[in-house]
Amino acid sequence: MEHLVFSLNSVLPVFMVMGIGFYLGRRNLLTGDFVGQATSLVFYTALPAKLFLDVSRSNFSDCLDIGFTAYLLLCTCAAFAGAWILCVLLVRDRAAVSAVVHSAFRGNFVYLGLPICQSILGRESVLSAIMVVTFVLPFYNVLATIVLSYYDPSGRKVSWKRMLKDILTNPMIVAILAALPFSLLGIKLPPVFEKPLAYLGQMSTPMALILIGAGIRPSSFAGRGTWIGFGAIYKVVVTPLVFAVPMQWMGFNPEQIVTAFVMFAVPSAMNVYIVTKKMGGDGELGAAIITVSMLLSAVTLPMGIWVIKTLGII
Repeated sequence: MEHLVFSLNSVLPVFMVMGIGFYLGRRNLLTGDFVGQATSLVFYTALPAKLFLDVSRSNFSDCLDIGFTAYLLLCTCAAFAGAWILCVLLVRDRAAVSAVVHSAFRGNFVYLGLPICQSILGRESVLSAIMVVTFVLPFYNVLATIVLSYYDPSGRKVSWKRMLKDILTNPMIVAILAALPFSLLGIKLPPVFEKPLAYLGQMSTPMALILIGAGIRPSSFAGRGTWIGFGAIYKVVVTPLVFAVPMQWMGFNPEQIVTAFVMFAVPSAMNVYIVTKKMGGDGELGAAIITVSMLLSAVTLPMGIWVIKTLGII
C-alpha cells in the first residue's frame, strides 16, 4: 500500500492540474488564442529559464553518461522503426501512417515528463532528464521529418539545413548550451539575474500542465478507434515495457531507469498535431492519439511507478 500511495502521490497531482486546464478549456475560460499565446510564453521564456538554472546549478560533466544517452537514442530509433513497420502493415492511408508513427514515438517529455521526474526523484535529481532534453528531443525532430517528408502528398524535398537551424535555435537547446559554461566552470549566477530566472522557471510547470489540459479534445477521436488505439497503446504501454524494463539488468542507476521509463511512458507530444498538420499528414488523427494517450497514461504511469517502487529500484 505504501508503494501505491507513493506512485499516486508522484503522478496524480500532475494530472489533477491538467484536469483543471481541461475544465477551464471546456468552459471557454481558456480560449484557443490564449492557449496558443501562453504556449509560446512557456516555450520561449519559462522552460528555457528553468533548464538554464537546472544545468547551471549542476555539475554537467558528472551527469553526462554516454552509455545512457546512446541507449536512449538507439531505443528511440527502434521505437520509431517498429511503429513504422507495423503501421505499413496495418494502415493503408498514407497520411494516416505518418500521423500514427509520429504519435507513437514522440513523447511529451518537456511539459509532462520533467514535472513527473521531479516529483519522483526530487528537484535536485533530474540530471538524467537534462540528457533527454539535450540529446533525445532534438533527435525527435530528425525522425519526424523523415517519416512526414516520405509521406508528404506535395512531394516537397526535406530541408535538412532548415531542420538543423531549427534545432540549434530551439530555446531549450540554447538555454542548455548557454548554461554549460556556468556548470563546467563552477560559476554562480548573481542573485540579481538568478531570481528573475527562478520566477520564470517556477511558472513553467503549472502553466504547461494547464495548457496541456486545455488542449484535450475528446471529440477528435470518434470513428478511427483502431489506429488511435494502436498509436496510444504503442506509446504509453509497449515502449516502456520493451525499453525501460530491461534497464534494471543492464547496470543503469535508479535515476536513469526512472527517467527512461517516464520518457517512454509519457503521452504523445502536443506538437505532433502541429508538425503533422503542417507537413501534410493527418493532423486530426494525431490530435486524437494525443488525447487517448493522455487518458491512458493517467493509469499506466502510476502503475509503472508502483512497480518500480515495489521492485526496490527507487
